[in-house]
Amino acid sequence: MKKGTVKRYQDRRVPFSYALVDMLLPGVLLTILVTLFGTGKWQGEYHWMSFLSGAFFATCIGIQGGYSRYNERAFAKKLEVTFKTWFLTVFFLLTIFFFSLANLQFDRLAVSIWVILTPFAVMFTKVMIQRYSRGFAQAKIQVAVLGRHYEFNELEYAMLEFQGIELTYFSLKDSDDIEQHILAMSPDYLLLNLEAPATSQLIKELTHLDLKGIRLIVLHRFMEAFLRKCYIPYDGEDLSYLEKVRPYSLKNYLLKRAIDWSAIITIGVVCCPLILYSIIKVRAQSPGSILFSQCRVGLGGHNFVALKFRSMHENAHFNPYTQKEDPRIFPYGNVMRKFRIDELPQLWNVLRGEMHLIGPRTEWDILVEGYEKEIPYYHERHLVRPGISGWAQVCYPYGANLEDARQKLMYDLYYIKHWSVWLELETILRTVVVVLSRKGL
Repeated sequence: MKKGTVKRYQDRRVPFSYALVDMLLPGVLLTILVTLFGTGKWQGEYHWMSFLSGAFFATCIGIQGGYSRYNERAFAKKLEVTFKTWFLTVFFLLTIFFFSLANLQFDRLAVSIWVILTPFAVMFTKVMIQRYSRGFAQAKIQVAVLGRHYEFNELEYAMLEFQGIELTYFSLKDSDDIEQHILAMSPDYLLLNLEAPATSQLIKELTHLDLKGIRLIVLHRFMEAFLRKCYIPYDGEDLSYLEKVRPYSLKNYLLKRAIDWSAIITIGVVCCPLILYSIIKVRAQSPGSILFSQCRVGLGGHNFVALKFRSMHENAHFNPYTQKEDPRIFPYGNVMRKFRIDELPQLWNVLRGEMHLIGPRTEWDILVEGYEKEIPYYHERHLVRPGISGWAQVCYPYGANLEDARQKLMYDLYYIKHWSVWLELETILRTVVVVLSRKGL
């Protein structure tokens, strides 16, 4: 397989753009900040700071595969790599200047703003490049799919298309010579989505493809890497979940509680007028209790009482799922649901340690009983405390049936399995975007 004859290797504009951003943006930003906030003149040593910061930052990102087609695609991972590499760059600069330029007096305000602002500016610029590059990028990531054991839904196809991934299906029934057909296509990945166990002949052909440079990837790894969800087999025969999905370690739990407390203090202070306004509006539009309490399932499958602002009229007819244009919801209740205002009382549940700010969605105990009978590993989401918002809520639309619950569980398990501070921050950012776009969760 010659790289020069394959179209996808000819398009290097996006990785090259990323490299230019990492190399040039720190220096450009430093120049702007020193000009705007600096009290002294631009000194020659600032040139060295601009050059060294960009060169070291871009080199470290490149070493970690940041400019490769096969680099980690998760936004949380990019956040982690960018911030850790940038602060390593700052440490490198401090070391160099301590030994070489100890007498240099940098403008503290401008440089401090530069250190804090640069990683955010880099991430924002790359997101904009990624968003608008699809208009001029010629190459797609080609994935040959062998079999149709799992049928991707419309949302998953949209997510793959957004990442520039194109699927081409192959069936074992179409031809006995799978190897030649795959080699003729020369895909970036060969996704193994088999309906039945592989035969010895198929294993032989797959081994040959692997040796010839075709990257093989199994279904559950593909879904975690590109769709950021854990595949749940419908037959429930894969017991690996009992080993792979574990509760938070003590360190991670303490980090999450620190985030919880920070959120409680910040949101509580900022939203105090909104809470008072909501109390008045609920009482005016729908007489009855201000709060709505419901038994939800929490850590370890134990029940607790979750609080929300009431958004439906009291004594409305029973239906466990909310419908579009639901007549049970009064006008301000609709506003609260769109902007997640009705969830604010759950800060009390977070304060009591029954919930986290971010985690699997709190589910009604009656619904959980049915889900656990129909969906394998549903109880695994109770390894951790539920959250006011969550990875499933920002990645998947509101669910109203059993299949939606299964899909959301895939995201919940991914969140639990891959939890990090960076995934937490990404979920918070996505929550803010969803709320401000008035999509609700």
